Amino acid sequence: GEVKDLNEETRTLFEDNGLITDGRWSTEDEIQAYIKTWFPDGWPDAAWPMGAPDIGHMDASDLLVNPEVGGEAKLFPMGAPKVLCYGEMLLDVIANSPTVKLGDSEDNWTAFPGGAPANVACALTKLGTPAAFMGTVGADADGDLLLEELEKNKMPTHIVQRTSDRATRRVYVTKDKKGEREFAGFPAKTHTFADCVTDLAEVDGTLFYAADYVVTGTLGLAYPSSRDALMAIKKQCAEVDAVRMTDVNWRPVFWDDETKARELIGEFIQGTGFLKATADEVEWLFGIDKKSAMEKPQLVLNMVPEALGVLITDGGNGVAYAFEQHGGRMPAFDVPVVDSTGAGDAFTAGFLHWVRLATDAWQEEEVDLGEDKMYPRGHMPVKERIAEFFKDKEMCANAVVYASAVGAITCMEDGAIEAQPGPSLVDKFVDMYEDDVIVTEEKRDFKMPDMQKDGGSGGTADSEEQLLSRHHYGHEWLRM
Repeated sequence: GEVKDLNEETRTLFEDNGLITDGRWSTEDEIQAYIKTWFPDGWPDAAWPMGAPDIGHMDASDLLVNPEVGGEAKLFPMGAPKVLCYGEMLLDVIANSPTVKLGDSEDNWTAFPGGAPANVACALTKLGTPAAFMGTVGADADGDLLLEELEKNKMPTHIVQRTSDRATRRVYVTKDKKGEREFAGFPAKTHTFADCVTDLAEVDGTLFYAADYVVTGTLGLAYPSSRDALMAIKKQCAEVDAVRMTDVNWRPVFWDDETKARELIGEFIQGTGFLKATADEVEWLFGIDKKSAMEKPQLVLNMVPEALGVLITDGGNGVAYAFEQHGGRMPAFDVPVVDSTGAGDAFTAGFLHWVRLATDAWQEEEVDLGEDKMYPRGHMPVKERIAEFFKDKEMCANAVVYASAVGAITCMEDGAIEAQPGPSLVDKFVDMYEDDVIVTEEKRDFKMPDMQKDGGSGGTADSEEQLLSRHHYGHEWLRM
């Protein structure tokens, strides 16, 4: 229609930019035709590798699964992965009884699909979070078996690299009478297996734009090719603002040089979003004794200052955690332990699944802006959502309780992947133990402010004990 009530300066500006034609508002076709005059030789390469943000309400996930833009939905049974897990996938060859030792005949052992990142990915899909494993397996029968396991757990297999030059790794695991396991060794030298190599040129970068979380261990740092891949992934996560979760996963049998291992792992974990480690690993890596780490997990958080949180597991002694504002500790669930292989990986998956569901639900809430209808909450990057969410100490505790439940259930059967639970079982398990779950909040050190220096009134300040209590940093019990 005819354009009215515009001053001359504004009208000229609109006409010069193709919004007004012959004294009327331009049609959509006229505007598109005008825009094309800016680039008579065609559109230039986009400054954004994935295209302009939010055009047509599409994102990188569409490039994976939407056939209209070249995606292939059939390759991603659960949709575009929200969590990527990079690293090793292998066969855990577990002793059939506590008396079996390395070197005993094969009929004394049972092989199960495993490898920490693969364990996490499988546990996530079983819980309902779309996930994908990225890594390399051999072009052999064991590699075929592992791909079948990924397929069974509704994960894409085309992104897993294969090599005919190296065998799929087998790791032999012994266990004691309590079900606690110990890595016994490999059938060949540790650097000769398929998981030691990654061809970065074959990695689809779109996956990182589509995902919110990336999980890795540190075993790949022991070998040049997988080390390069891990460092590239670390850089990529920072560029696309994906939350990186790192499991220290210190395994001496994978390394030739312990000093070099500590140096590389210490470098790699900086900048991670979440750090997961055992109490023994904390002592080995940071020199913080187990007792201090479990009682004051904030000491560990201080060692990775950019992290959103740290999770410290100690087997039957439970788990400690620290986020920016809250920390705490809970005992282990009292369950019969058959095989603890993969329990820590199941814990990691349970934590990420809970955090993803909770923060995504929080993201989708509607807010009242004082108008005649509710509006969706504005988009926030995933790191900001998590940081905001974990200001609530009960949410911190709930995430850790859920993660602990997933880990505990996994201990009750053989096999790191086979024993992983679905969401209904976890919910029932938590309900069963609801009255017995007690989380102790961390007592944090509190530095008294200098009232004179900070411009205070100079009056009598509260005692430190009173301030700690006021800020909820005392020993407080949360019943879940």
